[in-house]
Amino acid sequence: MGQAQLQFDDLAHRAMAEYDIDEYALSFIRHSDNVTFKIDGPGSDAYLLRIHIPVSSAMGAHGADVNAVNSELQWLEALSRDTDLVLQRPVRNRAGTLVTQIATGAVGPVNSTLLRWVEGRPYHRDLETEHTARQIGETLAKLHIQASEWVVPEGFTRPRRNVDYFEGVLAGLRPALDDGRISAADNSEFETSIAILTDALRSLDESRQTHGITHSDSHKGNIILDEGNVRFIDFSFCAFGNFMFDLAIAMSDMKPRLHEAFLKGYRRLRDLPDGHQQLIEGFFVGGMIGTFSDWVANPNMQEALAERVPGIARDYAAKYNRGERFWFS
Repeated sequence: MGQAQLQFDDLAHRAMAEYDIDEYALSFIRHSDNVTFKIDGPGSDAYLLRIHIPVSSAMGAHGADVNAVNSELQWLEALSRDTDLVLQRPVRNRAGTLVTQIATGAVGPVNSTLLRWVEGRPYHRDLETEHTARQIGETLAKLHIQASEWVVPEGFTRPRRNVDYFEGVLAGLRPALDDGRISAADNSEFETSIAILTDALRSLDESRQTHGITHSDSHKGNIILDEGNVRFIDFSFCAFGNFMFDLAIAMSDMKPRLHEAFLKGYRRLRDLPDGHQQLIEGFFVGGMIGTFSDWVANPNMQEALAERVPGIARDYAAKYNRGERFWFS
């Protein structure tokens, strides 16, 4: 066990001391945008403990903002109350707060949160069926119905997937353009795509039917399967924006032949807006540019950056720029 692991274990025990769970077993899961542990409590009770320290700065600093983390869990509490979805319900500490801050000396307090454990196995490509695709569509529809009706509490703080965001992620590609990791031709396609997308966003009315808080990270890595039932996890990237952004992320990580079943599941509970085809495809391209912007600063993702950028620019951005549909006939 490494020194970092020992330090994380110590932080985990100190965080758990603030909850009414006296006996538990601690199991390290992984270190990504958070340090995560499974907590096995008395009987069959189990929890997910998150210590909000990213493995690298490229993962973002959203976990350092106590208001942003608290807001994520406020939405999870509301979703648990307002829907029939099986979710990682937040657990409040002895002080009654959703975020537990752990003193660490020189670096200041670290945020931690405790969620109820949701059983299931990782959802991967071999498990995809029309049934699971419909469920994903229905789940996103339920999230969006709740978000469109929910009165956001005062002080609620989450990022926004808006014009500024998409223009910002495009600017984030600049270092890779300057040093040749991204070609001028590919970057030009991305610039055109972002211009088309942001022009479209500026022209949209932001009504409660089209905009609200979204999961914003609705790919297979944040879905588990429990006896054939789809469960969404990890709301740590939730953000305000157009609801179609969630559909774009989900469809980007789904076999294209299942898109129809996915959209049918969504439409069973919620109508799609006029012009959703172009908007979903634009959000997909914008979302991929956002991913590439994150990869630019991550030394572990340089091979993936070199492999994925040309294909996305050629097969998706260029078609979007010409007004051709790549997912919708």
